Amino acid sequence: MVDTEWFRIYKDRAALGINGKKGFQRTDFPYFIDRETFDSLESCAAFYEYSGRKDFDDFIFEPTFMLSERYEELFKLLEPDIEFESINLIDEKKKEKAPAPVYMLPFLPCTEAVHNNSKIVQGKAESLVLIREALAGKRIVHCHLPADDIWLFSLEAAECILRRGPIGIGFKKVVEYV
Repeated sequence: MVDTEWFRIYKDRAALGINGKKGFQRTDFPYFIDRETFDSLESCAAFYEYSGRKDFDDFIFEPTFMLSERYEELFKLLEPDIEFESINLIDEKKKEKAPAPVYMLPFLPCTEAVHNNSKIVQGKAESLVLIREALAGKRIVHCHLPADDIWLFSLEAAECILRRGPIGIGFKKVVEYV
């Protein structure tokens, strides 16, 4: 028996994303961030197009996984080994009242927690089967498949995130373990 339930974070269908992410080129921010890529990044700025809305999604999934700065300390509390680089978003036209949100790009070494019994279609997980031993003692786990960047959260971690009323995400419960 797994000591806790686990959940996969996903982009909510109602998430609006960030308009005109000009500075978010896949060459600079690839979908999969490995140690070498992360170490080459420095806190930086990227341009976006301010659309007049006041609220921004707390989590971004494209071109890579990022979270708003208000979640940084929580993630560090839940997983002390996680590292971050900050990305400052600046309105491309420099409108006077355009907000300049800050997002954090996380790095957590990948864990081999996805079992071969998972249903994988074209490199993406349709249903996950997790390896119990790989989850032991963790609250946040990061895994890769050939075409899927997977972030998993223990029940405790998912509850901590949801208590803060995040915009742009949902959680799907993982029900199978080996």
